[in-house]
Amino acid sequence: MKNALIFLLIAGGLQACDSTPVGKSSQPTAVQPPLADAIKQPMDQARDAEKQIFESADRQKQQADEM
Repeated sequence: MKNALIFLLIAGGLQACDSTPVGKSSQPTAVQPPLADAIKQPMDQARDAEKQIFESADRQKQQADEM
């Protein structure tokens, strides 16, 4: 029993000496591109939709001016 307690204390001490911070991944660059794409894609779609709306409004205005 005494040996098991010593073993657990040593194992816990070795875990505390780990140099990697808890909760942080070792490769943050692998996460950033998909995240950036996930943000950029809807913004690009919104810009395209806005462009189409303005083009449609211009066409309607030109048609109204021709009448």
